[in-house]
Amino acid sequence: MRSSGATPQHRIDSVRALLRAHPTPDTTQALLLNVLADEITVVDVRAAGPTRRAACQLARRLGYRDFLAEALLNMADYHIALAEYGPALPLLRESQAEFTRLHDLGGQMRCLGRRSRIADQRGQLAEALSYCLRAMAIGSTGDQRRFHTSLKIHAASIYTRLGEYEQARTYLQEALAVARYHGYPDRINLIMGELGDLNRSQGQWAEARRYYGLSIAVSRRIVITDQATVRTMRFNLADVTERLGNYTQALPLAQAALREAATAHDVPLVPRALVLLGRTWLHLNQPDSALHYANRGLLLGQQAHSLEGLRAAYDVLARAHAQRKNWAAAYQAQLRFSTYDDSLTGTNVSRRTAALRFNHEVNQHRAQLLLLGQEQELGRLRQQRQTAGMLALVLLVGLGGAALLWRYRQRQRHHETALRNRLATDLRDDVGTLLSRISLQSGLLQEGLADSVGHRQQLGQISDASHSAVRQLNDVVWSLDAHNDHLPALLDRMHTYAHDVLGTAGLAVDFEFPEESSTQWLPVLLRRNIYLIYKESLHNILEHATGATTVVVRVRLETGSPAQLVLEIMDDGTGAATAPDGHARRSGHGLRNIQTRAQALGGAATSGGAPGGFRVCVVVPLPSAWKVFGRTNSPAA
Repeated sequence: MRSSGATPQHRIDSVRALLRAHPTPDTTQALLLNVLADEITVVDVRAAGPTRRAACQLARRLGYRDFLAEALLNMADYHIALAEYGPALPLLRESQAEFTRLHDLGGQMRCLGRRSRIADQRGQLAEALSYCLRAMAIGSTGDQRRFHTSLKIHAASIYTRLGEYEQARTYLQEALAVARYHGYPDRINLIMGELGDLNRSQGQWAEARRYYGLSIAVSRRIVITDQATVRTMRFNLADVTERLGNYTQALPLAQAALREAATAHDVPLVPRALVLLGRTWLHLNQPDSALHYANRGLLLGQQAHSLEGLRAAYDVLARAHAQRKNWAAAYQAQLRFSTYDDSLTGTNVSRRTAALRFNHEVNQHRAQLLLLGQEQELGRLRQQRQTAGMLALVLLVGLGGAALLWRYRQRQRHHETALRNRLATDLRDDVGTLLSRISLQSGLLQEGLADSVGHRQQLGQISDASHSAVRQLNDVVWSLDAHNDHLPALLDRMHTYAHDVLGTAGLAVDFEFPEESSTQWLPVLLRRNIYLIYKESLHNILEHATGATTVVVRVRLETGSPAQLVLEIMDDGTGAATAPDGHARRSGHGLRNIQTRAQALGGAATSGGAPGGFRVCVVVPLPSAWKVFGRTNSPAA
């Protein structure tokens, strides 16, 4: 990535002039050949091939090992851009071997990243994700930070196509924070594009178009060697514009995307741009133009071996022939479309199943690491307790001191046992059940007993269960993390969970939280039970709040003796049947759980009808040493 200034052709001419002035075949000439190839790539990928080869041959002849590794990687990039994966793989293996001999971790990460890209473009999502995670494990600081950020962006792209949208968004937000802090505008450009893909996958076309526009705006301020990314963003902008129904605006965008892709010999992108133009002309009631572009896209899609491109081309052909009332041709095109659609659906099911199974294994491994970490933490706490016991034995001489130490040890042992049991129970009940469901559904998919519709339903169930397992695992980790033992952490978690659960159901959420809450410390037991009461209440709303549009969540702290924490959750739905006392009765089991948890904390829970909806209110006491709005109820204060 270089700052913009001179035109691409001017930079090419300048480097060629330097080469003419330095005819000696040495390391300087090798470096100049590489720079020239980079500049030519900006204009035309295919035209850079001879220069790339010359740089590799000169590096081999000179025995220039440091440069040879880079030259081999650049040559592999050239073949990947042209969808020539056969020649690219041996180049990557040789390049990675050279980087390994040089102890260059960043180079090794880049080679694994390229292999992930090849597997991705071939539709092998499980293998692509595996390469990404292997490369990310090498390093994430210093010289490797930029490469780690790129790998995280690519992993997010894979998770988007697997339907793991929360995981994808988390990766992209983490990568964006690093890119902004360390000043990586080229990475910011990629992240904006992936956020556009994420929103497009969720059918949020306007938001996708906004992110694609941001990506293009960033690329205009810098000169990027990887112009394929810029071309893809411009194509995506044209695509979502067409999907939003702005056909007259989409047409020039699609024509410009086709011109750029054809000029640069972008083999994967040209057939997609042709089909997009055909689809746009079809919406503009120009079936002849639609047929022209669809047929060209069909031919190039066959050359690129793109099942997705062939399916899209036959779809446009079928509809264009139908507009011209050429029913026989429309029927034949529709048959071919159905054939490719069934084939692509089956292939996608197999690929996504393999990827989800791999992701499931990764999550299991992470769960095991989490348990191991908790065991180590408990061991460390035990060691600290034993050290404190020894000091107490020295300082507290006598029977009274020994008795106090014994009681202290008993309380600590009980705390550790409760912590172990709670962790094991949460993981077994919440996460274990979901992982078993994923394993069962994966087995059913492998048996291939269901049709394509059944496959998609089973795949959707696997995706939902995997998403829920990750969320439940995150909840368990969050509830045990001592860094979250403050009221702001609980409020942030409640805010995020409400938008994740209620936002997808179309419910608006209104939060009313105390402003002066930054010093409120909460023990793990109170924080965990309040959060579980909150989750139970939201799920109760989803199941029983008929016609609800808005949910109000209020949290406040009340002074007194003792101080109290009050949680109110209200919706404007009609609820279930009404009891004789006039209160809407909802899920009895859920409300009993809420009441039981509140009583376990020494508080109380009430529920019933409220003006315009249903209300759950939980009041729990706070120990006297906790601060309320910057004050304390402790007598010593």
